[in-house]
Amino acid sequence: MNLKMSIGGIALATVLAASVVSTDAKDNSPSIELHELNDKFNEAVSNHDAEGILKLYADDTIWIEQGKPATSGLQKPRELFEFVTANKGEVTHSVDTLFISNDGTLAVMIGSVVAKMETVGMDATGTYLYVLKPTDDGWKVVTDMWHQHAK
Repeated sequence: MNLKMSIGGIALATVLAASVVSTDAKDNSPSIELHELNDKFNEAVSNHDAEGILKLYADDTIWIEQGKPATSGLQKPRELFEFVTANKGEVTHSVDTLFISNDGTLAVMIGSVVAKMETVGMDATGTYLYVLKPTDDGWKVVTDMWHQHAK
């Protein structure tokens, strides 16, 4: 499957998921698990644990970074998370919107990011969008799209 088809499929899946179920409550199992995934992300960043962050991602994750072409795999996420953890970055995700398909095979999480790294003079906010799928090892991020807000 080529990357353009994957991105188109993800956009369609996002629209379908959004039209099927919207939930912000932590009252069902997938919702609880997805909020726990966000908590694991925040904990791994707080512990400066790049590998802990990467464990939340599928091996073939589509990475969509502002101003750059989309890529597939873990190379770009690894580069960013190793940079953040090596520089003792403080990054916190919050879950603002969570969509889960009726059949539980797809979720879309949209949230806010606060990122601070004194060593590089960063004090920023942003937005992220995850597309997630359940696996035998729990939910995994299969697409990560993010951008930093303008000052």
